[in-house]
Amino acid sequence: MDTDTEIELEVRMRGEVERLLEEIEAGKEDAAPPESLDGTIGRLSRQDSLMQQEMAKNAQRRRMLRLHLLQQALARMDEGTYGICPNCGGEIAADRLMETPEAPLCAACS
Repeated sequence: MDTDTEIELEVRMRGEVERLLEEIEAGKEDAAPPESLDGTIGRLSRQDSLMQQEMAKNAQRRRMLRLHLLQQALARMDEGTYGICPNCGGEIAADRLMETPEAPLCAACS
């Protein structure tokens, strides 16, 4: 991978890390307390509320996982192993990294 591509990927990943950190923090602030089952709302409203809470939790988990993967990719970049598949030792295609910069494996090994 050429230096310009690596720099572009690093800038994109760092921007994505910042965005994810902001979204994770906002998600913590916006988190509603669990819906009480003793409330006066109807059964369907309660189910809808619980479903929305679960969807918000899942979205937060996905953000945290992506953040972790991006941080690992940035660490590999610092170590000089970014873009190299740890399984086969081959180079991960630049197209793959442009699409998914946190990809740890080449297409053949994944």
